[in-house]
Amino acid sequence: MAVMACKESPIDTITKPATLTADDIISKAIEVHGSDDLENSTMTFNFRSADFMVNRKNGAFLYGRLTTKDGDTITDHYSNDKTVRYLNGIPQQVPDSILTNITSGVNSVVYFAQLPYSLSGDAVNRKIKGTDTINGTSYYEIEVTFDENGGGEDHEDVFVYWIHQQDFTIDYLAYSYCEEECGYRFRESVNRRNINGIIVQDYNNYQAKVQDPDLTELDDLFQSDGLELVSEIKTENANISLR
Repeated sequence: MAVMACKESPIDTITKPATLTADDIISKAIEVHGSDDLENSTMTFNFRSADFMVNRKNGAFLYGRLTTKDGDTITDHYSNDKTVRYLNGIPQQVPDSILTNITSGVNSVVYFAQLPYSLSGDAVNRKIKGTDTINGTSYYEIEVTFDENGGGEDHEDVFVYWIHQQDFTIDYLAYSYCEEECGYRFRESVNRRNINGIIVQDYNNYQAKVQDPDLTELDDLFQSDGLELVSEIKTENANISLR
């Protein structure tokens, strides 16, 4: 008896949902958050008593952080080329170790304030870990790592993002870090708002009550009261001008 091979009909091919890759999901999140428009923009905001400025134009960037201490004004500038500290407007000679800390500190604040803008670079590695559910909502679980070349001072950090399967918003994220000490954090997005077409959001910042948790399990700890709130990450008085 002849056995006939069963072929997919054109209709089956058309109606089958496409499988999204990690790059597809991140690209959709960037589109939904309006992050592409940040490529030519100026953003100002306050974070923990410091004033920040992020200026981008055709691949060139300048980050600024202004603080005051004992009546002195301290301004840190981080750009494509260098990091410079000014004291009352005068450039300072600063040891490389301190410049590294300045760069890392300024870059970290800007990274979270403009997520997911920084997830599209050539030094970014994106990997889909699967799907998950947090409080009854379905998410894509995406792991992000960075190459040493082009990945910045904190290229060894590992991130996991929970991206809404329908809306493609970043609702939760977790990361591991090693600076003066090593640790893990889980962040819940709050106070989401739209500024000139760009989504800006704050975060509740949690740490695990257990030692050395798996990043991809922090969402389970979040739902089972296995995390404790350690801080609130607030991007305050945000203003964005587009070119």
